[in-house]
Amino acid sequence: MASVYPRTLGGFTLLLLALAATITPGGGQALITPLDSPLLATKYRGFREVMFNFIGQTGNNKNKFLINLKKGKVQKQFGPEEPFFCNTTGMRSETVPTSVDRLRPGDIDIIGAIGDSLTAGNGAMATNILEVLIENKGLSWSIGGQGTWRQFLTLPNILKEYNPKLYGYPTKDGLSTRKASLFNAAEGGAMSQDIPYQARNLVKRMLSDRKVDINNHWKMITLMIGGNDFCAEICYMATPEKILQYHEKNIVSALRTFRDYLPRTFVNLAASPKVDILARFKNKPQECVSMHVIECPCLLATRFRKQRERFVKLIEDWNMLQMDIAAREEFHRKPDFAVVYQPFTMNLTFPETASGDTDFTYMSLDCFHLSQKGYALASNALWNNMLEPVGGKSMNWEREFTLFRCPSAEMPFLRTPGNS
Repeated sequence: MASVYPRTLGGFTLLLLALAATITPGGGQALITPLDSPLLATKYRGFREVMFNFIGQTGNNKNKFLINLKKGKVQKQFGPEEPFFCNTTGMRSETVPTSVDRLRPGDIDIIGAIGDSLTAGNGAMATNILEVLIENKGLSWSIGGQGTWRQFLTLPNILKEYNPKLYGYPTKDGLSTRKASLFNAAEGGAMSQDIPYQARNLVKRMLSDRKVDINNHWKMITLMIGGNDFCAEICYMATPEKILQYHEKNIVSALRTFRDYLPRTFVNLAASPKVDILARFKNKPQECVSMHVIECPCLLATRFRKQRERFVKLIEDWNMLQMDIAAREEFHRKPDFAVVYQPFTMNLTFPETASGDTDFTYMSLDCFHLSQKGYALASNALWNNMLEPVGGKSMNWEREFTLFRCPSAEMPFLRTPGNS
C-alpha cells in the first residue's frame, strides 16, 4: 500500500494541473489559469481552501522538516552560539533617513512581496507531490519569517538581525487570502496580468494595518513574476511577442501604485527566472519529466519544441525590459522611493553533484519549485544583489553561504542608482 499512495497523489496532482491548463485564452492577454477566469474564480478559491485544509500544513511540521533534512533539502543548521555573518552594529540609522540613497538594512521597518508560487513558497517542505500545492509562506525566500536565519535563511530573517521589530512577514503556511499571510500578497499561478491587482491589494493591506506608519516607516517590497507567463501563456498567444507590451503595462502600473501610495519605499524588482533551464537539467527524475510537461508546456512539451528558441529569446527580452523599467526616471524622482533591479537569476545555473548531475536537493518534488535549501539559496543571492552597486550586480547565484555580502562602515547603505 505504501507504494500506491504516492502514485495516487501524483496522479491526482497531474489531473489538477491538467485541468488548470485547459482554460482557453481570451482576448488581449491570455486567460489560462483558474484565477484568471471570472466564472471560476470564486469556486477555484474555495477549492484551494478545501485542498489546503485537506493536505494540511507542512512548513511548521517537524516530521516534514526531519524528512527533508535527511534528504539534504534543508539548509545547513546553525547553532545558537554561531554568530551572524555580518557586524550589525550601526546598521540602523540614529535618525530616520529621508533619502532612499541613505537607507541602511536596519532602517527597514515593513516588508512585503508580490508574485507567483515561488514567492508564495510552494513546495519548500513537500514530502509528496500533492504537498507542492501548499504555500509555505513562512519559508518564502523574499518574505518568509519563520524561525531565524539559523534554521531558514530568508530576506526577513536576515533583516531581523538588523531590526528585530521588522513587521509584515508571515511565519506559517497559508493562502494569500488569510490574515496570517500579512504582506505576502503573492498567489500561486499568478502571471504578469495579476501584478497590478496584487500591488493594489498589498497597498490596501498596509494602509489598513494599525502597526504600519505609512508616512514614517521605511518599507521594502520584492516583486518577481514571469515563470507562469513563460511556461503556460506565450505558446497559446497568436503573437507571443505581444507579451512584452502587456508586461510593460502591468509592471509600470504596479510600480506606480507603490510610488504614489507608499512613501519611503525600496522596491526590489527581481529578474524573472529563466525557466528554460528546466530543459537543461541533467539526469532528471522521471516524475519530474512528467510534471515539467504539465507545469511548463511552452518550453518542454514536444509540440512547441520548434518555437523554443523564440520563447527563450522572449525571456531574455522580458528581463531586459524590466531592467529598463527599473531605471526609468519616473521611479527615481522622489527622494524617498526607488526601484532597483536585482538580476541574480538572469544567467541562472543550478548547482551540480560531484558526478555532474543537477543537484535536485535544491528542488521540490516537482523539480520546478524549490526546496527550503533552494529558497535559502535565492535569499542569499537577493541579499548579495541588494549590497552590490547598480551596474555591478551579480547575475548568477553561488551555493548558499558561500558568498554572503555585508554592509560596511564605508558603504552601509542598500545600493541604489543614487549611491552606486
